[in-house]
Parts: sequence; structure tokens; C-alpha cells
Amino acid sequence: MTTLEELALRFPGWAIWRSRTDSGAGDWYATRRAYRISQAEIDAGVCMTVTATTLEALGRVLTEQADRQAIATPSR
Repeated sequence: MTTLEELALRFPGWAIWRSRTDSGAGDWYATRRAYRISQAEIDAGVCMTVTATTLEALGRVLTEQADRQAIATPSR
């Protein structure tokens, strides 16, 4: 099981939080901190904010984002 602390350590460039709904906890979100994505990154599917229904799923989304970013900006 993935914890919030583990994700925060693996992805320090992201602010991670959980939304609230009228019935309790909602989805998980992550937003990039102090980073402006380029057009090449946008074209490759890199996002400023991502969401998932579980913390484990958010970890997979963040890993996918890192992979997309590496492909879009290999020299960065």
C-alpha cells in the first residue's frame, strides 16, 4: 500500500492532496510546484495537475507523468 509520505518523497516537485465532498474524502490530486511546462511537454501529455481515485492510482499517474516528461524533454 502506498502512503502519502512515500509519494511525497518519490515526487518532491508535486503538491499532493485529497479533496473533500459532502459525504467525506474525495479524489486525490497532485499539482506541479514552481514548474512551467513547455509546449513540447503539453504535446506529450504532460500535465500541471493530475487526479486519481486512490493514492495507489495517483502514484501510477505520477510515474506516467515522469515518463512523459522524460520523453518530451530529454535534455532537461
